[in-house]
Amino acid sequence: MSLVALDGTPLVKLGSLWSPGTAAAWAVTGVTQDAAKEATIMYGQVFTDDGGSHTIDTTGSSSLGWRTAGVTFANVGSTFKVGLAAMDLANGPPGRAANASDVITLDVSKSMAGNGGGVTANAWQEHVPDAGTKTVAHGDFIAFCTQMTALGGADLVNTSISSTAGAGNDPGLTQYTGGTYTAVSAVPNCLITFSDGHLGWFGGAVLLSSVTAQTWNSGSATKEYGNYLQFPFPVKIYGVYGMVAVAADFDFVLYSDPLGTPVAQKTVSVDANAVVNSGARPIQKLFSSPYSAAANQPLAIIAKPGGSNISVTYKTLNASAHQAADHCGTNGYAVNRASGAFAAQNSNKDRFAIGLLIGAWSQPARSATILGMR
Repeated sequence: MSLVALDGTPLVKLGSLWSPGTAAAWAVTGVTQDAAKEATIMYGQVFTDDGGSHTIDTTGSSSLGWRTAGVTFANVGSTFKVGLAAMDLANGPPGRAANASDVITLDVSKSMAGNGGGVTANAWQEHVPDAGTKTVAHGDFIAFCTQMTALGGADLVNTSISSTAGAGNDPGLTQYTGGTYTAVSAVPNCLITFSDGHLGWFGGAVLLSSVTAQTWNSGSATKEYGNYLQFPFPVKIYGVYGMVAVAADFDFVLYSDPLGTPVAQKTVSVDANAVVNSGARPIQKLFSSPYSAAANQPLAIIAKPGGSNISVTYKTLNASAHQAADHCGTNGYAVNRASGAFAAQNSNKDRFAIGLLIGAWSQPARSATILGMR
């Protein structure tokens, strides 16, 4: 079975979601909601984990997942809501949710009172709806919203979002603060768990609970970090890409059988004298020749420094199942080792900003899932 390359520069980045050409892999920023009606409106086309249609309501596994930054939520006069809404296609830009006098019309939602808590600071939130129902099909264009519908005292909630170089059109993010709708230079950071346990997220968004920079060298207790990746069809791997703070020379290494008996199949070196050397920046390197991987072959792309430190960002998800929103789904996650076999990091909930440059596929194989399409 032959592998067929794309025309032109035949390289597709798979394994780690971040915006190529930006100065940061992932970051968490926030929208402050500290007045009545102030809201964060995350919107886009929903991807469901099986490409099907599912319902979220007040039953089953239903849940609305999102993240906070700073929170003060203790006044009996405060009410904060999170939920899903239709998009308002008659007004804008920027994009906004259906509303009545700027109070969002939520089809399914969770309502929380300030003195009753329910919103914690600097943490991933999972809220079971207490009102409404909404059936969402793969590809539906909807909004995931948080809103301070009533404010008591000095309460406030910061809704965390995933920052990028600029505001997106779809997926996109709008804040309603100070009586004005404003586009935010970020993408959504939210997740829908349907009543049957299936997941939904906005295609092109970045899902995360926290972001950490791993700094290490060959003298550290753990000597190699990177990502385990498994593709469901044969591919030709031309090289590696990532976000690395380069302070010294290091290698990228492609291993086969990383969880068993790791074998270094390809290595490419990065010379610290030939980079910008100013914080985490995009980098891509080609191997001296491509590596052809079989369908479902276990692989790992690893950063391996010498005696001086390098630093690579990784994100942490609230649950390993949330890897479904990233390339390779739950067959992509952070691994590391001191020696011997690699092991999953943090119960499969982490992923480094490192991936592979794929340039050829098996001609008959058409996996839309791995490419983020269906």
